[in-house]
Amino acid sequence: QTISLNERNTPFETVINKIQLQSNYDFIGNTSLFKTNLPLSGAIVTLNKQNGGTLTAVTNNQGTFNFNLDQAADYTLKGEKANYSSDAAALTTKNLNQSENLHKDLFLETIVLNKPIRIENIYYDFDKADIRPDAARELDKLVSTLKTNETIWIELSSYTDSRGRDEYNQWLSQKRANSAVSYIISRGIDKARITARGYGETHLINRCANGVKCSDAMHQLNRRTEFKVVRQ
Repeated sequence: QTISLNERNTPFETVINKIQLQSNYDFIGNTSLFKTNLPLSGAIVTLNKQNGGTLTAVTNNQGTFNFNLDQAADYTLKGEKANYSSDAAALTTKNLNQSENLHKDLFLETIVLNKPIRIENIYYDFDKADIRPDAARELDKLVSTLKTNETIWIELSSYTDSRGRDEYNQWLSQKRANSAVSYIISRGIDKARITARGYGETHLINRCANGVKCSDAMHQLNRRTEFKVVRQ
């Protein structure tokens, strides 16, 4: 049978179009230690295609991994390794007109149990425990961390400065910790994974104890919110 190249929708043209629709993209990434950027070998990287399948890869000695991506598809990427925090990213091949190499890096951090990690920019109005919009943005980052690292349990701690009665500061810090934890739970985190602890003025990080004259800036350092991983 002779196939005419001048006819529309011929079997030959259909084969060509099918090949074009199946064009793909090489995806190369690196997994590194957070802050140091040292390559992390032996990490498991999982690629999930939206409404599709799942692929996995193990990073080599240079921390490198690679996948082959389909055209016009959305993906989520996650890197994991025992005793390290996980990292995740989203990527897409939509609106890409030609085959090209794609790149994305993941950064994992060593998990140290019971090591306090300060959450920056958690402020409360005077004598209140309501979560302000600026604090909510910072807590959303912790929510993201908990969703990416589904096996860790944390304690969220709140502290005050030394001014005011000790009993009141203890009560206020617990109320603020409870408020922050309630916010995190409202964003879909299992309440069993997070504990609220108020420590009042019992763990000052400078010399600004009762009766010591200090600036407002020095007192502010003691009014802080922290979390620590207590289980993984």
